[in-house]
Amino acid sequence: MSSLILSHEQRAHGPWVKLQSEPKLFTSLMYDLGVRGAQATEVFVLDDTLDFDDLGEIYGFVFLFKMMGDIKNLYKEEEYTPVENPSNVYFANQVIDNACATLAMLNIALNNPQMEIGDDLKEFKEFTKDFSPPMKGFAITNHPAFRLIHNSMARHPEEALVVEEAIGKSSSAEEEPAEVYHYIAYVPVDGEVWQLDGLYPHPVSVGKYTNKRKWYDAAREVMKTRTQGFYAEQVNFVLLAITKDQLGIKKERVKECLYLNRIVEARLDELNSEWKAAVVDHPAIDEVLIKDEEEKISERDGVKKEIEDLNSNKDNIDKLVQLRTNWVDEIRVLRKTIEKENRLKQIEKTRQTFDYGPFIREYISILYERGELKELLNNAEEEEYEIVF
Repeated sequence: MSSLILSHEQRAHGPWVKLQSEPKLFTSLMYDLGVRGAQATEVFVLDDTLDFDDLGEIYGFVFLFKMMGDIKNLYKEEEYTPVENPSNVYFANQVIDNACATLAMLNIALNNPQMEIGDDLKEFKEFTKDFSPPMKGFAITNHPAFRLIHNSMARHPEEALVVEEAIGKSSSAEEEPAEVYHYIAYVPVDGEVWQLDGLYPHPVSVGKYTNKRKWYDAAREVMKTRTQGFYAEQVNFVLLAITKDQLGIKKERVKECLYLNRIVEARLDELNSEWKAAVVDHPAIDEVLIKDEEEKISERDGVKKEIEDLNSNKDNIDKLVQLRTNWVDEIRVLRKTIEKENRLKQIEKTRQTFDYGPFIREYISILYERGELKELLNNAEEEEYEIVF
């Protein structure tokens, strides 16, 4: 059996590749796909009493599991009754190997109006919304930007990008089955939780919910059953919660402050149109929220309390100016923090996905040519090292 190691050029424009099941990698994948304010967090238990409050808002769950053999036999023995795909659920089938990570992320992001997605993703969803699940899958896997983003997440291309050549491949029964990975998404849509598995013909409703924040209760038993089955079969798996990240929370707070600032400035204008002249530091607030955003913000409990404070001082110009100053200062600080965290995110992504292989090989080659490699290896075998964390 022979294999072909793909170059970086082939990585960008060649076949889809396997991705490691790391939360940070999935967070970077979402960001590059155009999803903002979301992160992947590993969940270790599914106890009935666990409410996941510490995770904040949860957009969806992703099961990542390793199975032995052909993953496409996952539903081979299951009886399938064709059903019409629900019009309110965006669902794409997996039509090519190794694309399921990106597919799971898109199946979650494109079903969550709460998630912030870029213009390109919005246009893609609108363009493909009436496609059948297989056609949606083909649209995703043939999208050059999606493939490039997906493949750029491979940290070690020498290990991840191996394409087995069909010619000369052994079909011996004694050959060990290949390790294959698969990703299944769970997402809430209009009062129902849907299991979105790209290898299954259609979405599967696994339960209904009334508490939107704790929608996952409707899917808890299904997910527990799946994990228990994996334990019994000794199948490795990871459960990721797709949640709002701290950066997203900060961005939402900026919007809240913008909303509150607009209200307090309107009230100050009513009381005294010359109030700005008395403000020494009056930075311009150039961002304007759309009506739908303001309506959502106005329903938040924290914002309601701040509005109550504002209304209780609606005739006190000094107090209103102070409230306005607090919100403007908060916007300033948050925007600087967001800018800094965005830079750090980009640095982290570069560290996660940068290919250090060429440097390491060249470094080892130089040591070998100088005759220093053998001595270093011998010393390493003889010495004991204490590893300190």
